[in-house]
Amino acid sequence: MNFKNKISSQLLLFFLVGFIFVLMLQMAKAQTITVAQSSSTQSQVGTGSPFEKESQVIQVEMPQKNIFSKIKEATSLTYYHQFLGPTLSGPANVTYNVFQEGMDTPRSGRSPLQSFHAANLRFQFNPHWALGTSLAAVDSYTGQVENRGGVINTPEGSFFNARAYLSTPAIVTAVGSLFSTLSYEAPTSVISRNDNMLWGWVLTESFAFKSPNPNWAFGLMGQYYRSYFSYKNNMRPPPFPGGFSTPVQTVIVSGGPYVNYRFNDYWQLGSLFTFDWDQRGLQTDTSEFNNNLPHRGRLTLSYFPSKIKYLSSVGVFSQALLKYRPETTAMGADFSLKF
Repeated sequence: MNFKNKISSQLLLFFLVGFIFVLMLQMAKAQTITVAQSSSTQSQVGTGSPFEKESQVIQVEMPQKNIFSKIKEATSLTYYHQFLGPTLSGPANVTYNVFQEGMDTPRSGRSPLQSFHAANLRFQFNPHWALGTSLAAVDSYTGQVENRGGVINTPEGSFFNARAYLSTPAIVTAVGSLFSTLSYEAPTSVISRNDNMLWGWVLTESFAFKSPNPNWAFGLMGQYYRSYFSYKNNMRPPPFPGGFSTPVQTVIVSGGPYVNYRFNDYWQLGSLFTFDWDQRGLQTDTSEFNNNLPHRGRLTLSYFPSKIKYLSSVGVFSQALLKYRPETTAMGADFSLKF
């Protein structure tokens, strides 16, 4: 990927953030105009009551909030941090990252101890609609780790998943509610830029079943990810004359069930299973799928403080493959902030 395309991606991200901010201004302005028109209409239309004149005389118009106050109230910034620590067996300076797994075999997917970061800027139009932008990153603390086949996972940090998204109204049914988010993704990571990715879109959905017990929450989560590349037939050209073309990953479908138990206002035990498939190259937009990342499960114990400003939650977790091995079972901790 040349410097010109890298700059184009950064300009595109800057344009997306600017577009969201302008849209936020327009929505807040529209709400202000609506309130003003409603107030004007009420003062002009009579009720026919003999007390109307008196009521109009004692009526006091409350000062309306300006546009920036409305934006501030409707806008939130959240930050999520996850530390991925050592596995149940293996060196203390090595973890297992399923997203760096080349093949589900021993001595693969091992990585330096690392942190995952995610920032999310969200504007809530009303209780049903929201627009926002998000960015994720990863960085490591220990040295490079060599895996089977000579694959080396290095400690360099990187950005990824730069997205602009729209959250739509929930669909409420007799058995539960469906929540949906549609996102646009710009090529952010080094890998996506090197693969000449043009853009992508993501549909994220969560169905929460109605629970007979308020302490229990359970449902299904899923994501469909589609990316587009400049390569013909989504095949990366051979690296040298006489070599073979390589199919690039264009579709990822993942999801699974979750079950959470809330002990009280402060403590929750959560579980999530994730199954993962993908399409590459000529498989794109067909009914043929591959097993992508190993299927996995996660168990999390979370604490929700009520008196610590900005801190939303803090927790510890264990993540393991369904094909269980101690060396692929990682321990970690996370926390989230909301401003």
